[in-house]
Amino acid sequence: RRIHPERNVREGDFLESIGTVYSEKGKLEDALAWYHKAHRIYRKTLGAECAEVGIVKCSTAAVLQRQGKLEEAMEKYEEGLTIQRRAFGDEHSAVAQSLYNMAACKDQAGDVEGAAVCLREAQ
Repeated sequence: RRIHPERNVREGDFLESIGTVYSEKGKLEDALAWYHKAHRIYRKTLGAECAEVGIVKCSTAAVLQRQGKLEEAMEKYEEGLTIQRRAFGDEHSAVAQSLYNMAACKDQAGDVEGAAVCLREAQ
């Protein structure tokens, strides 16, 4: 693995995909475990501020939101969004999608004004 760090990144991609499958099947605890493994690999191989870390944090947030853990989900959305903005810039579609998802989480938590702010920013 030390000789070929790109394999580790690829492994992170596979682990993240497995997490997504579990999330889609409704196996949310399993999804969180796989996302955590992917996050660890991305941080180790690409660094804490890479786009992949931002994306997997937002995927983790979506699972937490589905579990009703809205405060924890918002923290992850904010962390992931900050990283995505640094990696992609404000105009990237991934940033807009994360803002949209964050708006849905805020709305679910009863923060309609906060949701509206996110939606305006996502435009």
